[in-house]
Amino acid sequence: MARIYTRTGDKGETTLMGGKRASKTHPRVEAMGDVDELNAAIGVAMAAQTDAKVLDV
Repeated sequence: MARIYTRTGDKGETTLMGGKRASKTHPRVEAMGDVDELNAAIGVAMAAQTDAKVLDV
């Protein structure tokens, strides 16, 4: 896998939409990570689903 360099350094922060910086431990950032993980789990469940009625929901 190729390495990605942003040239901004980490410093324990991330950039939010709109350009604001926030700590990676900020509740908002953690909540976005939780939602992302939930979305991935739903995707896995949907991919494994064979019942067409469930997929129509």
